[in-house]
Amino acid sequence: MKILQVAHSYPPFVGGLSSVVEQLSKGLVRLGHHVEVVTLDPTGSLSRESASDGVKLRRFACLAPSDAYFLPSPAAIEYISSRDVDVIHAHNIGSLLVPACFFANRISPRRKAFVVSPHHHAAGSLWHTRAFWRPYKPLAREVIRSAGAVHCVSNFEASLVSRDFGVKAIVVPNGVSEDVSGFSWHPPANQYVLTYCGRVERYKRVDMILEAASNLRNRGKAVGVLVVGDGPDVSRLSKLARSLDVKMEQKPFLPRDEYLETVAGSTCLVNVSKYEAFSIVTAEALAMGVPAVVSRGWGQTFAPSEKLLLVDGDSASSIASKVEETSGMGSRRSEFLTWRAVARELVDKAYVPALRSMGTTITPRVNH
Repeated sequence: MKILQVAHSYPPFVGGLSSVVEQLSKGLVRLGHHVEVVTLDPTGSLSRESASDGVKLRRFACLAPSDAYFLPSPAAIEYISSRDVDVIHAHNIGSLLVPACFFANRISPRRKAFVVSPHHHAAGSLWHTRAFWRPYKPLAREVIRSAGAVHCVSNFEASLVSRDFGVKAIVVPNGVSEDVSGFSWHPPANQYVLTYCGRVERYKRVDMILEAASNLRNRGKAVGVLVVGDGPDVSRLSKLARSLDVKMEQKPFLPRDEYLETVAGSTCLVNVSKYEAFSIVTAEALAMGVPAVVSRGWGQTFAPSEKLLLVDGDSASSIASKVEETSGMGSRRSEFLTWRAVARELVDKAYVPALRSMGTTITPRVNH
């Protein structure tokens, strides 16, 4: 099967979407499919074409004010329209690349099966993206309803897609890379270390982690906060940590092994953002046996797990109490699909049905 993955972000850009599309593409290649990725480069600094691990990559320019919207160049639309593939799989309805992809398929000389993974979390994370969502939603609804298959990464996301777009989605959770099996939870002995990994932006609510650390310190606990990642909120958080007299260490995005070892050596991972569809970092932490204190809602994706601690995230005291519950926890890991298994399920549950909806019969030859 020839598959075109379309997403606004791909490595070397760091983020959940980037990781998902990379790992899914590699999983599809390992199953014997031909995969090309069309992605965007708002910096204009990366090579236009490359290939890695059997995945061909084509980058296009775009407009991305405030690191949002991701309006592709006309050349990207022309290119998508021209590709001779069986399936187009578009990711993240919050990016204007997805309706552009829908339009490209409509004007293509040969229509392809169209699959959408919305990565939907109900609203924009910035005030202007929330304002834009209202006029944009009818277009998003048309794009999603036109798809031959809609794929969600959790039952929580699928419920939002059903509510907002009136579409029943198939659910295939994201996977976890096999390298996490080489790491196990080994928390520090004499202090609490609360770790956050990801983009450092205000909507991620890392400030609540600092408030929780301050609450723990007031309870007589030795505590520190480790932030792994970069973003525009670092300066504000550093000032807040000083005002709260909380020790905060901030590191840039780390090489893979160093990142996994850092998470494994934490007391717990904490992510109280309310704007997530699925958190790869949380899945990787739980797969290593690391406790995860995360927001209720999207966090229910990972239930049941004895290492999962759900919070509303609006109370520093409740977050601190959940952190205290990690003391004495065992080392049991949570189990997740591998990316190869995710790729196989998407072929069976999304790609093949989307092709059949167009009257195309195809039986993919899969390398097991």
